[in-house]
Amino acid sequence: MLPNTFPSLEEFEIKKSKPLLICDADEVIFDFMNSFEKYLEKKKLYFNWNSYALEGNIIDNNNNAVEKRLIKKIIDDFFLNNTFNMRLISGAKESLNRISKAYNIIILSNIAFRFYDKRLLSLKKNGFEYPFFANQGTKGKTIKFMSKKLNSVWFIDDSPYQIKSVKLEKAEVNTILYVNNTKLASLITQEKCWDYYSNHWKQNEKILLN
Repeated sequence: MLPNTFPSLEEFEIKKSKPLLICDADEVIFDFMNSFEKYLEKKKLYFNWNSYALEGNIIDNNNNAVEKRLIKKIIDDFFLNNTFNMRLISGAKESLNRISKAYNIIILSNIAFRFYDKRLLSLKKNGFEYPFFANQGTKGKTIKFMSKKLNSVWFIDDSPYQIKSVKLEKAEVNTILYVNNTKLASLITQEKCWDYYSNHWKQNEKILLN
């Protein structure tokens, strides 16, 4: 059974002449949390930074958590109106350009399929000319599928949960937990499951091009 991606991986092929780097988008390429906080403020809502999860962390003026049933509507509205114009994480474009000389790069983002075109346009607008796939659920099975028959595969993500999902499916994948946002970094309590930790794209370059 194929992983749940858009486009489908049915005819997926990657050139084997270079190692493969699979790169997340939100909080790795795009400055999601700062953009999302500004969006929430306009709605008189706030993010309280108690955990990585969105549920329980979006609060109103009375310090009450927004109901779970409303969170999806908030997220959908955010991506509908902000995906195309989201700012970049500092250094992402320049570093990936240099890394691409040594690696094949794929962008894998857990964004709703209906926003795929907006994200694709944003990537192209900002000069990211790499194959892009939207993913649903954990990324472990998707990356296992992408990396079959490849000897060297790397994965960058800001989520320890996604890193763990990859390690459970294919332990040989080299992983970088990249957390540029200092507030997010302070919330990491999980037992270490990643191979490398980074908080700047220069560090990612050093790890990958060493």
